[in-house]
Amino acid sequence: MIVTVTLNPAVDEEYLLPEFRPGGWSRATHVDRSPGGKGINVSMILSQLGCESAAMGFLAGFTGEYVRDVLRRHRITTNFVHVPGETRTNVYIVDEIGHIETGIAELGPYIPEDALGRLVTNFDRMLHRAHLVSIGGSLPPGVPQDFYRELVRNAKAKGIPTFIDAAGAPLMAALEAGPTVAKIDHRFMARVAGIPLTSIDNLIEIVSKVHDQGVEYAVTSYRSYGDVFFTPGGIYLAALDRRDFVSMFGAGDALMAGLVVAYDERMSAEECVRFSMACAYEDSLHVEKGVRSRAAVEALMDKIEVEKLS
Repeated sequence: MIVTVTLNPAVDEEYLLPEFRPGGWSRATHVDRSPGGKGINVSMILSQLGCESAAMGFLAGFTGEYVRDVLRRHRITTNFVHVPGETRTNVYIVDEIGHIETGIAELGPYIPEDALGRLVTNFDRMLHRAHLVSIGGSLPPGVPQDFYRELVRNAKAKGIPTFIDAAGAPLMAALEAGPTVAKIDHRFMARVAGIPLTSIDNLIEIVSKVHDQGVEYAVTSYRSYGDVFFTPGGIYLAALDRRDFVSMFGAGDALMAGLVVAYDERMSAEECVRFSMACAYEDSLHVEKGVRSRAAVEALMDKIEVEKLS
């Protein structure tokens, strides 16, 4: 099965407002509440695309029970380690008039050392059943910054493709282990590399360096409308028409889920680019996170502008 790992899950609350005014009261025209965290979002979207997965990580308190129960209602296998405290809640506000999106994220509960050990034990057991692993999101307090590196290495030792979507020190540590696919936070990488990543040439330089660490597919955003993909079949720039966007909340996770499906189904490099971008596009057309169906995604694939750069 496909296994997703979310060490810092959340309950995501998304509010659509006619106009967001800080310092005053606003009445939401639409509210969406759902389990969140990058790996969990990938599992939810995989379910919407007709694929089975198992979700792992840490859960705590009443909000953690809500996350587990919703996942089970979507027939997603769960294997979480429960810890004291409460799973965090994230708030996302979409201003319909100003077209501005604002997010507020909690830190998450503290993870004791013994819970980390149980998670690694459970993960290693799940690897006996897994044929692909997707890891992503922030680390809650108590988790070492290099923890993703250990998970990637354990999966890689068993020949299992690993996907990573993270930022900062956790991403850099994971890249040292050579995951199969990596989604790169270009702003963080710009600080690390010491060069502005506003040009295609500089982006190509960065994703090429990531590729040299053993990463088959590397993807990073370009300006406000596209992504650059380093693939075994070449480097591609894929762009979207933002005029139809309603909310970008969850679009990056939809892209990652699309890459998981495309890679798992052995699509060509260009098909991987088109399918994953179509997932992100479909997610952006409505307030609710995720995609409405695989058919809805496939109907958008021809609308993705793809240019092969090299």
